[in-house]
Amino acid sequence: MLVAAAVYGTYWYQVKNKVDELAEQLAPFADVQYGTIYAHPNGTVGVNALSITPLAMHAPISISQVRIRAGTPFDLLLGSDEPPEELFVTLAGVEQSMESAFFHELQKQMDLVREANPLYISPAALGCGNIRQFDVNAVRMMGYRDLEMDVELHYRGDDVARKITFEAMVDVRNMGETRMKMAFSADPRQLKNPLMATGSARLDAFEVDYRDTGYNQRLTSLCAREAEMQPATYRRHHHELFARWVEVNGIELPDAWMAAYADLQQNGARMSLALTPIGGFGSAEMMVMSDDPRYLIEKLNPSVTINDTALDLNGVQWNELLVQVAQAGSGTRVARERQPVPVVDEVVAEEVVEAVVDADASAVTVTEPVETAAPVTKITRVAKPRAKSFQETPVAKLGGHVGAHVRIFTYFGNDVEGRLVAVDADGIRVEQRLAQGMAEYPLEYARIQQVEVYR
Repeated sequence: MLVAAAVYGTYWYQVKNKVDELAEQLAPFADVQYGTIYAHPNGTVGVNALSITPLAMHAPISISQVRIRAGTPFDLLLGSDEPPEELFVTLAGVEQSMESAFFHELQKQMDLVREANPLYISPAALGCGNIRQFDVNAVRMMGYRDLEMDVELHYRGDDVARKITFEAMVDVRNMGETRMKMAFSADPRQLKNPLMATGSARLDAFEVDYRDTGYNQRLTSLCAREAEMQPATYRRHHHELFARWVEVNGIELPDAWMAAYADLQQNGARMSLALTPIGGFGSAEMMVMSDDPRYLIEKLNPSVTINDTALDLNGVQWNELLVQVAQAGSGTRVARERQPVPVVDEVVAEEVVEAVVDADASAVTVTEPVETAAPVTKITRVAKPRAKSFQETPVAKLGGHVGAHVRIFTYFGNDVEGRLVAVDADGIRVEQRLAQGMAEYPLEYARIQQVEVYR
């Protein structure tokens, strides 16, 4: 008993030393704190109440439990340079605040990208009121205050069969669950040399499965609220706008694909993608086929299912489709087409007009009493002053709107919104406020497709 206790004590102490060494190595980049050490006799080790705070962030990443199993306790005590036959890693209760510096910086980068095209609307956000894309701010508006997830990783290497398998599961609470599996033909011992392993490994199979566990419902609720619609009405409206975006951009999608896109918006939607390359797939095929997307996709032999219904991929012109999608523009124009026309309120005014008696009536012989004509009520409609709004304006008349707020839509998709500061024979200049200050955009007339002036 004493021997067993001594061995376990050494084992526990070895685990603690490994954890402390790792925390010390990370010290220049992050503050690492943990509660207790976990060391199970079956070889599973870990820590509880782990907190990692990167130096550039104020909010820590907290993990309730970290568990790692890579063999028996003796493997840890004795050490080995060889990759383990099997490795399990579990991160339970990973939590990160949406108000952390990481997400604020991520939103800042998104804002900087949007400044290059401030009128850009993501096709996925069509019909979602004033929301132009689903960024960090939009996720917060869906009610996500913290991202909570569980992560499971599994590796297995077979020296005899020369096979390597990776599996991963990420379950983001009230959002979605993703499972992935990859199988390679490769010698596990080559993992000690990553360059050698990646050069000789061949992909045998790849699978990824996604299941919605709350994101779709929250997105629909947010967009329905922003668009002042019922959830079912918003979904139909979004699908109509998305179909219109596909049409105007000349993207040739089969009807079944459009139906599958609508199915993916449903609560609890599921999607699976599988690649089963014929004869395997390695770096050599990637180099040879990189210029031929059609052959590359056919070699990967993909299959897709949406809500357990297989998607037909036969006959798809992959080269043309990829070019069409790459050249597709923003959803801005489609959103403008479907904007409701404002109704002008009218006030009814009554104008009493006395009947005019013919001046020659006295010269006419009247055999019956002449009745005095009753006043006639004339109805006129007086329109209320119209509220200012963005109105389409001919380019030739922009000279009369210098200083006004304008939206400029170009043929190349780089739309600009700002103050019109100059109009001359060559083009116009629009002043735009950016995070770094003010900037002016010169635009030649040949590039302008449409102009809207706030007036």
